[in-house]
Amino acid sequence: MCKNNISIMIISTIPDMFAEHYYFIKEVFPQLKEICRSHDIDLKYHDLFFTLSEKEFQKCRSIHKYFNSIDSDRTFYICFRGQKLGCVPTSEDIDKMTIREYPELVDYIGDTSFTELTVMHAIHPFKKCEDDDVHSLPPVKHSLFYFRNDDYLNELSESQKDIYTCGSKCDDEFVHDLKLAMAKDLIFHDKREFDKLKENISNINIRRYDGKWNNDLDLKDIIAQYCEEYVNVIDKSIDDLPDFYKELSLSDSKGGFYDFKCEGKSLKDVIIEDFINELKLEFPEKF
Repeated sequence: MCKNNISIMIISTIPDMFAEHYYFIKEVFPQLKEICRSHDIDLKYHDLFFTLSEKEFQKCRSIHKYFNSIDSDRTFYICFRGQKLGCVPTSEDIDKMTIREYPELVDYIGDTSFTELTVMHAIHPFKKCEDDDVHSLPPVKHSLFYFRNDDYLNELSESQKDIYTCGSKCDDEFVHDLKLAMAKDLIFHDKREFDKLKENISNINIRRYDGKWNNDLDLKDIIAQYCEEYVNVIDKSIDDLPDFYKELSLSDSKGGFYDFKCEGKSLKDVIIEDFINELKLEFPEKF
């Protein structure tokens, strides 16, 4: 990839983070793209969820697609985490081709969520096997993590909690909460380890933010608005998106987030500031 071209993708659980996805692509990305353009940098946005073909989805190759996309440009990585751990893939959810290419995955199948696996591959990559040669990959150079605070949970109904938390689907909520805490602690641990190194191998930035909850919003509307905005960004038609996104399991689509804040400021301004700081590290000659 050309030095002046970079791509960013958002990794998160689905569908509880679609409000953040929409907020990012509507409010944040246009300004980031313009800032990059003013410094002769071409910034592209990819939503990997919508780059999956029906065939890849049916053949359980989503992890392979995500891992390969991260490998194609290990420059920037953005992750939003809420109070949902996400689905945990089993051996039936990962095809043999993916296991052959990333053999270390075997140790995590059935115990680690999809989102955790992608986070792990970004900041502490699985070894990759190509042409019978196993080699190590570098961590993503600039990782930005945004953790949604849980102040809103008391406003949710039980059916809404099925979307935004483990909800009633989890047999042991304590175990779920512990695993979610451990997943976040892993990121803090890697940040501390990278900060100790003198070489600028990987820079991890972590923020906590709040979103206001509004029961008058509708998650289905937010998803539809995001899709409309996304196809405009990638210059395609809504018909080009895979149909399976319409079949997302929503026990109760009522309610949604808006007015995101971080440390007393608009989350948009914080993300842009964070991203510019990382751009200065990546392209010092352009700033």
